[in-house]
Amino acid sequence: MSGTLHNHIRESVLKTALFHQLKNGQKAPERTARNLRELLQKFSPASSELFTYEELLIMIKNCSRDDCLNMIIQKLA
Repeated sequence: MSGTLHNHIRESVLKTALFHQLKNGQKAPERTARNLRELLQKFSPASSELFTYEELLIMIKNCSRDDCLNMIIQKLA
């Protein structure tokens, strides 16, 4: 499998996983922030420097699901 295709599939899987985690963000923002942090560390160990639990929690509480998803993907790029 080519590297480009592999990266595309990986990004697609990450976006889907993030979307599903963010779906319940308004109901349980603390749990969602913890789950997002764990998920991001599995996909990109360097993400722990990009996202703190507190930053994710603020983002979840103050932004829409789509905005959160876009901000996370932009920061990872």
